[in-house]
Amino acid sequence: MTLQRQQQDLELWRQWKQSNDPEHLKLLLDRMNPLVQREVQKWGAAVPREALESKGRLLTVQALRTYDPSRGAAIGTHVTSRLRKLSRDVYPYQNVARLPENKQLLYNTFQVATNNLIDQHGREPTVDELSDELKWHPKKVADFQKSFSRKELVESAGAFMEEGSADEGLVDFYHHGLAPADKLMFEDLIGFKGRSALNNAQLMKKYDLTQGQLSYKKRKFINDLRDIQQGRR
Repeated sequence: MTLQRQQQDLELWRQWKQSNDPEHLKLLLDRMNPLVQREVQKWGAAVPREALESKGRLLTVQALRTYDPSRGAAIGTHVTSRLRKLSRDVYPYQNVARLPENKQLLYNTFQVATNNLIDQHGREPTVDELSDELKWHPKKVADFQKSFSRKELVESAGAFMEEGSADEGLVDFYHHGLAPADKLMFEDLIGFKGRSALNNAQLMKKYDLTQGQLSYKKRKFINDLRDIQQGRR
């Protein structure tokens, strides 16, 4: 990226920060689009490209909002760093084909609605917004979100957790060996043994974590479970 291009990006970013004009944001997103496409290209063969592009735009907006020129990094560098988180969104799609057809349909419908709302609002949608979009009862939306949140913990190991399955036993085994503090967080994350699962905001508040710290903890849980299932622990 040339120095001139970096300077143009910075000037447009400053105009947007001062005006909060959606047109300035659109111009910024257009300029950052090659970075989004480069990251999407890594995963597009296995994951619906439209979904990744939608999440990529959301991550770009978040990066533009948190960018601090006083730290010395170029805007493109900051956006690229944020876009690396796109890989986390690959996992919910990788094993959808293992679900029964009716669940695949529900899952895909849910993801389409979520991505539409992300495009509209530039952030993750609320339960009420998804309820209006899907014409589902809010409780159904919340239950659906919690269900797939729990499955995220084992899906990267190659299967969805179903009640009474070997994977459910795997989770029990893993839970038993956790340190007390991690055990509590794990229980709150997955809704262990019938407990109500907490969402990201609730987890961050309860355990005094940033979004990045929470994401790290989730990924560690997933990696540990994968290792157990593959017999490496």
